[in-house]
Amino acid sequence: MAADSALLLVLLFVVAAAAGWYFGRLTSAGESDQRRAEHLSSEYFEGLNFLLNEQPDKALEVFVRMVDVDSDTIETHFALGNLFRRRGEVYRAIRIHQNIVERPELPRQQRDQALRALADDYLKAGLLDRAESILQQLADGSSTHRTEALTRLVSVYEQERDWEKAIVIRDQLAAESPTERSDIVAHYQCELAEEALKREDMDAARQYLRRARAADKTGIRGTLLRARLASEEDDHRLATRLFTKVLKSDGAFAPIVLPLLRRAYAAMDDEAGFGRFIGEAVAERPELQPGVAYAAIVDGGFDDPATTACIREFVRQNPVLDDLLEILRPRSLGSEADEESIRRITVALRRLSGRGPSYRCENCGFAGGTLFWQCPTCKSWDTTRPVAFFRFEAVLDPPSSSAAH
Repeated sequence: MAADSALLLVLLFVVAAAAGWYFGRLTSAGESDQRRAEHLSSEYFEGLNFLLNEQPDKALEVFVRMVDVDSDTIETHFALGNLFRRRGEVYRAIRIHQNIVERPELPRQQRDQALRALADDYLKAGLLDRAESILQQLADGSSTHRTEALTRLVSVYEQERDWEKAIVIRDQLAAESPTERSDIVAHYQCELAEEALKREDMDAARQYLRRARAADKTGIRGTLLRARLASEEDDHRLATRLFTKVLKSDGAFAPIVLPLLRRAYAAMDDEAGFGRFIGEAVAERPELQPGVAYAAIVDGGFDDPATTACIREFVRQNPVLDDLLEILRPRSLGSEADEESIRRITVALRRLSGRGPSYRCENCGFAGGTLFWQCPTCKSWDTTRPVAFFRFEAVLDPPSSSAAH
């Protein structure tokens, strides 16, 4: 803030210099301009007085009022406006940029620059409807800022959750840039599908999910929603195929998928089939073992031998839990002691699982207990993922004192 204040004073001195130059130009002109200069001279010295008394806001009011926006002063106005926005004084920035926009004699390029800056002001102030109007104006014209305006329009529509409009703008961006991400359009379609599911409009939900699949055939979110829809319509065989597809695509989603998959098998009266699936999946992909263990610990409804083996292996691979197992194991009970001790450890871990976040954004580090497909902090899509043992780490693997320093 101190740096911003210093920069503001510097900029105001520049404005004062511009005002002085402008004042001097008028005094050397004709009689009518000289009369105008006499009027401005008192304002000029008033502004300098405010500046010298460290009252920059009052000085700004004077200098902006007396200095016309032209090719000699416009960059100073832009600098001041952007600085006010950075300081959080958005309405002052809006006033400056509106003052530029209202000058009809400005070249088109500078007017577009002012409109872009004004849109940024409105976005900062949360006036999304006004920002949308300006950005649409820049996007519809021949402005050099068209692509940037479209990108910011997408941000506006995402904040407003107007997914249909966001899809239209993404399509326009895709026509201009071959690298535009189509998987984000799939997320928009999934958002619309979720809204349809809340309305219990299954036909609309299916239509949106077909569009999502067309935009991103490998999208995990769309596959999960299709599985959810299949489960709600009692098509549990399709649901199991779709849940299995997600698990094969990304094992990190095991804590989400496996409890749902277990319920789908149960709905088909095939609990043994779920156990066989776990055994085959872990044998084929051993890296799934921790995810299976975590899902079973948190869910509490897994009782097949393959899952129990995953939990046992997880306990034995963790030094803290393995030591605890030794402490809890009664010497006289043989192999049954391990099972009882592991059960007690599992119950303790289940209680522990509710004490911290289980999802984390890989882009900005935001963590929470809800899976956000668009990170609420950095606004990136598809960067928030389940972190299977994130909630256990502080207890199971505490940092050493040397690492802490």
